[in-house]
Amino acid sequence: ARVIGEGNAQIVCLQEVEANVPVIISRVTSPPPMIPIRTRIWSSPHNDDQTAAIASQVGFKYHAFAPAIRSRASSRCKEMHEFASNLDVSGEFDDEVWRKKCAADYEEEQYDINNTMGRFGIAILSKYPIVQIRTHQYQRYKRKTIRNAIACLVSLPNNELLWVVNTHLGCHFIGKEQNEQAKELIAFVGSLGGKSQTTCGVILCGDFNSPPVLSSIRTIRQSGMRDVWHQSFANKKGSLQIGGTFPSNARVLGMPSCFRKWIRLDYIFLLEKSGKEIVCKCVHVQDDSYLCSLASDHLPVHAVFLVGSL
Repeated sequence: ARVIGEGNAQIVCLQEVEANVPVIISRVTSPPPMIPIRTRIWSSPHNDDQTAAIASQVGFKYHAFAPAIRSRASSRCKEMHEFASNLDVSGEFDDEVWRKKCAADYEEEQYDINNTMGRFGIAILSKYPIVQIRTHQYQRYKRKTIRNAIACLVSLPNNELLWVVNTHLGCHFIGKEQNEQAKELIAFVGSLGGKSQTTCGVILCGDFNSPPVLSSIRTIRQSGMRDVWHQSFANKKGSLQIGGTFPSNARVLGMPSCFRKWIRLDYIFLLEKSGKEIVCKCVHVQDDSYLCSLASDHLPVHAVFLVGSL
């Protein structure tokens, strides 16, 4: 939370966050409390909604959490997984259509509010209203952990509407899993808005688990989305910065390493949709305090955008 607060961002995308509390389907009835559990084998036991807790601490009124899986670590080396659904999405947002649909599906799908498994996934925090949300669950690659994407339509202070998409791709050594998911991601981004809705564009963020040479990144770039690291004013004029975000603390898989931020795995892409220019004024990797290394094994990427007359 301190790293996010120091970044002074208005919109934040998070990966690998957990919620070990039941989903609140109704605002009238309260869910039963849960005992602290370990969601993943590397997690600490807790019974928190990490997205809601961070949003409250840093001052984000709106937030949406989309779990990729339900999970519970049964030992130090074994996890139990279940598929997550849209009924597992939680947060504070103004999409009443989504809420009404989930309320209707609650009884039909016999959602188990007493389920003691935690939820693991991705989240978007915003200081501006989130007026619509969409989710996409990627096809499972072999027997690996399911991944997903979430899109939030954000209403900016100048009345422009902007789609913000957050994702966390898989981790296949030569990139086959990531490339298959990138193809699905492009289709998901292309489906946003529809013909009846006027939006100024899409900003895509996430942990792509892909260095720039992998086919997944080429696939996204070839779709027409611009990598803002290369497009921003701050990185023109022959800058040698590569945008490395991993590892943040000279450790890889818990083992000491000789290198910090030697590989680029985290990206921000931009797609303009309605002819309205969106300018990325600058982008940088935040590495200005020891807290950045403590908060995550990836360093955060910051970008400043000028949207319309904002």
